[in-house]
Amino acid sequence: MKITVLPLTDSTSDVLADVRAVTGDLDDVDLTVVASTLTDVTVHGLRFSPDLDACFLPPSMPVSGGAVSELRDYHVDAEWFTMTERTLAAAILRTRLLGLGYPLSQVTKAMSSRFDLDYTLLPLSDQAVETFVVVRTGTQEEAWPARRYLENPVPDVVRIARTGFDEAKAAPGVLAAVRQADVLVVHADHYAAFDTVPAFDLPGMTEAVAGSKSTVLTLGAKFLPDTLREKIGGREVEDLEAALAELAGSADSTDASGADGGSGIWAPPASGPRA
Repeated sequence: MKITVLPLTDSTSDVLADVRAVTGDLDDVDLTVVASTLTDVTVHGLRFSPDLDACFLPPSMPVSGGAVSELRDYHVDAEWFTMTERTLAAAILRTRLLGLGYPLSQVTKAMSSRFDLDYTLLPLSDQAVETFVVVRTGTQEEAWPARRYLENPVPDVVRIARTGFDEAKAAPGVLAAVRQADVLVVHADHYAAFDTVPAFDLPGMTEAVAGSKSTVLTLGAKFLPDTLREKIGGREVEDLEAALAELAGSADSTDASGADGGSGIWAPPASGPRA
């Protein structure tokens, strides 16, 4: 069974935990995780990809006297951006490899190989995109990096702006992972306008969903525009573990009975009614 999860963010890594809780003991599961790159940010000249890092870097405690502490003591740290020794080291390596001309997808593959992941990790896009939230402060408007806004949400939002998005496209392997999935898990939250919604604006993304035979499970669908919900289709779920367990049970039953014309190949059940 092929499962694709997108777009994963550092605040929704529990979705990955739910998927692995159901599939961890199953044989023949091919899991692909597509991490958002739309709120990546450059700090101190280094390229941070918090959503990618959340997929392979274990949490770490602040290190007394470490580089992050030193930056803070020099008063040059970006107070709105939280980093650890591990994410700082990852950003240094990522920036170096990107500077040598390697695309983010190759950089991610090289970096994640250190952690022996049991799933395939892909960045949403190789192109550098920066998301800004234009807020009103007094009589002026300021463009805050999305990461700054996430640390300090304010009510006076004027609009969301992005740089580099017009040239962006899905990274190698992303569209294939969507088209070939038996189960496609789409997650959205309060900040879906930062990642989930624009992810499906990338060329070919909605067509890949429409052209697949996957069962689509959408978590947090209420945060998506109605037009996008209709394009994605599938089932809108609140309990992802239960929905996946149901599909996994259907797969086991089909394999055991040799159904689907006697081929023994699992076919996703028909989509249920919208929640």
